Amino acid sequence: MPVYLRAFAALFLATLLAACSRTPNAGDARQALEAELDNAHLSGLLAVTDVEKRNGYDDGDGRYTLEVDYQLKARDDLGGYTDKIKGNEDLSGMDRFAMIMTLSALRMEHGNFKKGDTFQRQRVITFRDSENGWMPIQE
Repeated sequence: MPVYLRAFAALFLATLLAACSRTPNAGDARQALEAELDNAHLSGLLAVTDVEKRNGYDDGDGRYTLEVDYQLKARDDLGGYTDKIKGNEDLSGMDRFAMIMTLSALRMEHGNFKKGDTFQRQRVITFRDSENGWMPIQE
């Protein structure tokens, strides 16, 4: 067998094995955490930074659990952001109320934080292996 054919076969096999053995990583966790912030309409206030995988394990049945440490960094002052939400006429009254309640919960947990403040967090995220890659699941 020619050398270039052996090299191609070895590269192909290595790529195939890597694709089959891939597990969720810190980047997958970051995407899941950012999506949660976006769904809660908080991505304008908080950013996910410094995601580190502490542990990971196969739960079987196409599930994989990650334990991660990460930081939330304030993109804006909580007080100023709350005022923007209160004055946002594009939101329905019910949406404004829900957002203000969420922001009140953040204030209780982290105080009246300022732009640039950071908060250390830990999470456990379970993923399911799908045709589109690892997808976080709600449990």
